[in-house]
Amino acid sequence: MEDLTPGYDFGSDRFDLAKTEDREIVRFVLSQALYGEATGVFCGKSLYAAGTLEAAKFYVRQAKQELSHLQLFAEIFRLLGLVPAPAHWAIRLLAAHNNYYPLKVLMEHAIGEGMVLDIFKDLLMQTLPDDDARIPLIKKKLHVVCREEVEHVSWGEKETRRILGERPWLKTPFYGLFELQMAVLPFVARAFQKRAATHPVLRHVGPFLEYVRARVRSQGQALGFVPRERPGFLFRAWAMFFGVALFLRSQFARSKSTLDKTYLHELGFGDPSVEEREAASSSSS
Repeated sequence: MEDLTPGYDFGSDRFDLAKTEDREIVRFVLSQALYGEATGVFCGKSLYAAGTLEAAKFYVRQAKQELSHLQLFAEIFRLLGLVPAPAHWAIRLLAAHNNYYPLKVLMEHAIGEGMVLDIFKDLLMQTLPDDDARIPLIKKKLHVVCREEVEHVSWGEKETRRILGERPWLKTPFYGLFELQMAVLPFVARAFQKRAATHPVLRHVGPFLEYVRARVRSQGQALGFVPRERPGFLFRAWAMFFGVALFLRSQFARSKSTLDKTYLHELGFGDPSVEEREAASSSSS
């Protein structure tokens, strides 16, 4: 069973949806979530790069789930009487689709959706006020989203481990991209900086950001691409340069299908290469 226990404690601090300021803050947070779910639908493109039937099944299921999440967030906006705002540039950057499968698995599933889950289960599930009659239904919808996001993160972590086992050289650029992602996060928090000192929920922005950073660092260490001790400046600079170079190169990458070459083996009919040799031998004789 998935663990949806909050990792950061907001205590008793809640938004007051009767206040215009609080409604605008919730609108901003939900707008970023809505954009993330919209771009999540692009996971359907990964079907072409899926190397196994397991991966293909996952991406079909995820595409359906992301489309459902998109509708769920639209319903939440309507329940609250809010209109979505454009996504913050940092969210657009962090949610950018990648055609290079290893980067997609790491940046979108393992890290990206992990941070999305932090926002949903830690921030929204705790700080939306239960004394508002609309919130219990909204939280039920968020619980559905959280449960499925846990599945997406688990897949990203599993695939990242597999990919790093096959291509250990990716650890350095992966670490560099991790450092860059952590450097981008504060730009989102700055949208609330002026009000953070006086608002009961926003005063948690700094500590919550540090919690997310620490959790993602721990996640990266468990996956094997973040060192236990933070390296010196020169290595970090090299890793970030390598990561950016790989990211830029990935923007011109073309997915390659493999399932059409491995489907017989995937379906339990043996090693395709062996069967091809046997077929060739039979035809030549």
